[in-house]
Amino acid sequence: MVKSDDIFLFVQVVDEGSFSKLAEKLEMTNSVVSKRISRLEKALNVQLLYRTTRKLSLTDAGQALYGKARLAKQALQDAQDTVTGYGDAVRGKIRVTVPSVSANLLLSKAIAEFCQLYPDVEVELHVSNRLVNILDEGFDLAIRTAFLEDSSLVARRLIDSQWIVCASPSYLNQHGIPHKPNDLLNHECLIYKYEGVGPDNWLFQQDGVEANVQVQGRFYTNSLAAIRDAAATNFGIAYLPRALVHDDLMSGRLVSLLADYTAKELGVYAVYPKSRQPDKKLNLLVEHLRDAYLAKKEYLY
Repeated sequence: MVKSDDIFLFVQVVDEGSFSKLAEKLEMTNSVVSKRISRLEKALNVQLLYRTTRKLSLTDAGQALYGKARLAKQALQDAQDTVTGYGDAVRGKIRVTVPSVSANLLLSKAIAEFCQLYPDVEVELHVSNRLVNILDEGFDLAIRTAFLEDSSLVARRLIDSQWIVCASPSYLNQHGIPHKPNDLLNHECLIYKYEGVGPDNWLFQQDGVEANVQVQGRFYTNSLAAIRDAAATNFGIAYLPRALVHDDLMSGRLVSLLADYTAKELGVYAVYPKSRQPDKKLNLLVEHLRDAYLAKKEYLY
């Protein structure tokens, strides 16, 4: 007979990536975890995991079970959290995904502070610039800029993030200062390409009208930090979030350009599934992160 506890243990094994990590976390022995997974495979009459000395990987059957079982486990957790929400206690687990710029600026520290405030809350933080499918991958919350429309998600605006055009003083001494957006056509521009495509059309505002300038350059990357580093080493002109280059502007490593024309401003959102009713701990975390952004607003705009 298939035991539901074994199925949920299987989900935890996959999430942790190894028997030993999960055994340590649950204060169990490796052999107990292994025996329970073997018991589940025997009950289902199918192999779920490929086991090697270095890692675990899912079979096709394991992948299918994990997808459904993770949703069932989340539904059970949601039910428990809903009941818990009626009391004063704040406890449970929150899986959060955030972009690297926000994580490095303030979110990693803010989430650690949140865990200190609420010792019965466990937060699993994933830092990635990839547009994570929070429904398929089982996240409770995502922090995103430029929220993409999705009917299955709810988004709460936390703050706005201004982007600026900037370059190093040495680059400008050598190549000249652009005074209007079209002057960028004569400059080496550093282009952010997200998953193979990206904004080589830079947004500006001239005489109250938005306009795009299709810039050119020899440096393309999906890393905003790499663009900042390239700009700081005199390679070209960048269009970046102010939060990423605030310290560089303060130190003089980078200089802001075309301030009267820049028009790129993206909202920073807390995003969660519609099916995931925000309980007390999730609401508290969102408020905590909003306060953390507001305390750093000089970095953002």
